[in-house]
Amino acid sequence: MLHTALVLLADQAYDDAHRLGDQFLPDAGSTTWEVFDRLPPLTWTADHRWRRRMARAFDDLAADLARGKWPEPTCTAEEMALHLAIEDAPTYLEDRPQTDAHHTLPEHGDDYSWDGCSDLLFQDHDVLMLFDSKLGGIEDPQDPTNQSMGMGDLRAAAWFAPFGSHSVRDPRRGFRR
Repeated sequence: MLHTALVLLADQAYDDAHRLGDQFLPDAGSTTWEVFDRLPPLTWTADHRWRRRMARAFDDLAADLARGKWPEPTCTAEEMALHLAIEDAPTYLEDRPQTDAHHTLPEHGDDYSWDGCSDLLFQDHDVLMLFDSKLGGIEDPQDPTNQSMGMGDLRAAAWFAPFGSHSVRDPRRGFRR
């Protein structure tokens, strides 16, 4: 389910990026965006290149799963991508017909424990604080709250910088679309 959610979110993000181009999200005047209006408001002024890189973040995590690896976020963009995928994944289970091969797999007590997924796959949930309007400015590494929590740089321009504790993805990997 998580792989399905990541692939579909990547497709939706590529579509949104194509339609938006370099327009600021609030100026684009559509209520039919699939992905970018679900991101924190500080990202709404991002350009086309940033949005394509965000789409690739979904693809990178989906590729991890396709290779049989855990989807381990290597940057803030991938953290947000994984949060959205975990949020969307339950709907894809509900959409599967009872005759789907997925339903023939052996059941496990932890199946579909999306909260458990969230606890297992993230070091922290700092990126989600960007949705809280009362915490304006927390994305800046110079912000006192950011510094006291050791959050790092969560400004949109830094979303693709690799975390120090993770391997770096190949910067020449290109884009699926």
